[in-house]
Amino acid sequence: METLIACPTSTATILACQQIAKTFKENIYELSILRKEWDPEYATSLNVWIEDTIEKHYADSLDVLEDERYREWHKIMVEGLQHLKVLRASMKVDFKKDKEFLRDFFSKMGYTDYFSDAKNGDHISLFKFLKTFASNLDEATRQKVTEKGTLDSWFDKILACANKVSKFEDCFVALESEAKINNYGKNEVAQIYETTQDICRIAIAYYQFDPKMRCKFSYYKVMVNL
Repeated sequence: METLIACPTSTATILACQQIAKTFKENIYELSILRKEWDPEYATSLNVWIEDTIEKHYADSLDVLEDERYREWHKIMVEGLQHLKVLRASMKVDFKKDKEFLRDFFSKMGYTDYFSDAKNGDHISLFKFLKTFASNLDEATRQKVTEKGTLDSWFDKILACANKVSKFEDCFVALESEAKINNYGKNEVAQIYETTQDICRIAIAYYQFDPKMRCKFSYYKVMVNL
């Protein structure tokens, strides 16, 4: 599994969860008003659970975030998602009176299937998103969008990221088919990810008017800043 060692996206996932869990624990007395089970004991147990999982499955790979290949992958994915988010916002402005085209565009280009998970830090969804966008973009669609005001160069930015990320395809295929850790470990990480995402959804809603705290519970932003 050399490709997985070279492209350690699962390590980034668990480390992002760890950072969010620490923030959750630091603010548990304030957040405890939101859920019955949210108390200091719960916050502590979540942190211990993550730390134990890292020790069991990732102790030998924590230095991978310093790897040049990871940094290259990380930069491409961050840029790609940012470009896709801007295009989505622009489309919602330009085609707000053409709901049918907007719906068809988002479905065809991968937004419907992948955007929600991608913006929450799911690297596999983002990879599929970029590949779907590049495969399904046709000249007629591109021209219709640019005629409304979106710069044509914005499509080039997205396509460039999709092209660059292709070199990591072996890595993502491997992530879908098998993993470095055993099935128990994979299930454990999946449960941690789901638990962390649930906390983020509620915390982000609570901190709606506190941008600094919202960022601390944004899975994507936490992973970007690892």
